[in-house]
Amino acid sequence: MKILVVRLSSIGDVVLATPLMRCLRKKYPAAQIDFLVREQYSSILSQNPNISNLILFKDNVFELARWIRKEKYDFVLDIHNNLRTCLMTFFSGAKIFRYKNNSFLRFLLVEFGINLYREKLPVFKWYLKTAEPLGVVYDNEGMDLFIDNKIKDLLSQNLKNGSIGICPVSVWGTKRWPKEYFVEFSKTASQKNNCDVLIFGGKNDFDFCEDIKKQVGEKAKNLCGLSLQETAAALKKCRYVLSNDTGLMHMAEALKVPVVAVFGPTVEEFGFYPQTENSKVLSKKYNCKPCSTKGSEKCPVGDFKCMRDISVQEATANCAAYI
Repeated sequence: MKILVVRLSSIGDVVLATPLMRCLRKKYPAAQIDFLVREQYSSILSQNPNISNLILFKDNVFELARWIRKEKYDFVLDIHNNLRTCLMTFFSGAKIFRYKNNSFLRFLLVEFGINLYREKLPVFKWYLKTAEPLGVVYDNEGMDLFIDNKIKDLLSQNLKNGSIGICPVSVWGTKRWPKEYFVEFSKTASQKNNCDVLIFGGKNDFDFCEDIKKQVGEKAKNLCGLSLQETAAALKKCRYVLSNDTGLMHMAEALKVPVVAVFGPTVEEFGFYPQTENSKVLSKKYNCKPCSTKGSEKCPVGDFKCMRDISVQEATANCAAYI
């Protein structure tokens, strides 16, 4: 049997696909199970033993469509379900199952405050539902993230165990807990626990995180710009991670690192809240929530209360359980 799973991006969504891959492998241990993903996110899955082959997407839609048809897959699980993935897989000759993304339900909730969600399922369980026709069931083992041992050993030489991690960035401005809150939290936590604070982000976030590092002091380390595998190895050094709603939050959860997640404009119904027993969510309820499906640059009502009302003291108290 040959199965192709398609999820092109992004960090969090690719990590959230790992329970599906593991459960597929348990159901069909001898099958060829391939995964199609954008090249820049492929290292998240590069060490995953449940995947037979990684197929890299480089914006070559029609070339890949021909290749997929030539491979003669028996089944395609499209858990991205956008125009590109539909074009690439429509003529595959395989039986195709596509992810139900609930976009209409999100639209009703954001635009009109009408909540027609019947259940609050995390996104990874919606991915698993795509494979139900194949008899795949969830094994309750969470997400996976496998780290290259060479990278793990290299990072061990430079970073201490028992550090505190913070993920102060996000693609959207309304998903960012205020910078000054992260600074105050990090100063207090590092001094109280005599430990390093590791600051995580992408290459484009370096200056933003460098400013936090300078304000926190010598205990802070700016790790923006590491590869995804290196970032995973560094996250594993943390006793816990305080994070915005970001892909790195899901990486930490997959590594079984406790997460305290700060959620502002989005709600649990969208499926991206942390799920492990060791994770906590800091979120306030307001009539204006959710104001968007994915976040926005500025607060639509101008006060940004959903984030500003989550205090440093509240975050500190919730993180204290992991010391």
